[in-house]
Amino acid sequence: MLELRNVTKAVGAAEHISDVSLTLQHGSLNVLLGPTLSGKTSLMRLMAGLDVPTSGSIWFDGQNVTGVPVQKRKIAMVYQQFINYPAMTVYENIASPLRVAGIEQARIDSQVREAAALLKLTPYLDRTPLSLSGGQQQRTALARAIVKNASLVLLD
Repeated sequence: MLELRNVTKAVGAAEHISDVSLTLQHGSLNVLLGPTLSGKTSLMRLMAGLDVPTSGSIWFDGQNVTGVPVQKRKIAMVYQQFINYPAMTVYENIASPLRVAGIEQARIDSQVREAAALLKLTPYLDRTPLSLSGGQQQRTALARAIVKNASLVLLD
């Protein structure tokens, strides 16, 4: 369960998020709706640990994770403008979070191939992202999130 408790995020004098409290349950699908610049991405960046709230706290499975960096959270985030490493192959892009986590190569290979098959990327594993269509690039970013086996996946 993810809880935001009275979270505020200010940048300079501008308040981007104001006193937000919400609870997201395990196994649920939640949607943030709002117009452009209403703070949806800012809120997800706080949930992911990419940003720290100015005030309030963020709790994950009963632990206060406010200020805990993204690397130490079991969270994956995929942006609308998907981000892939252009110099790496699709295989290496998908494998990158597993390598950072110190997973053994045989398990990396298995998980990358499983995610690639799920998202119909197997024929493209040796290509670089810039040689792919937009949809294939987006599926590569999704596969990278899937292999992390995250407790929370945020799709912006």
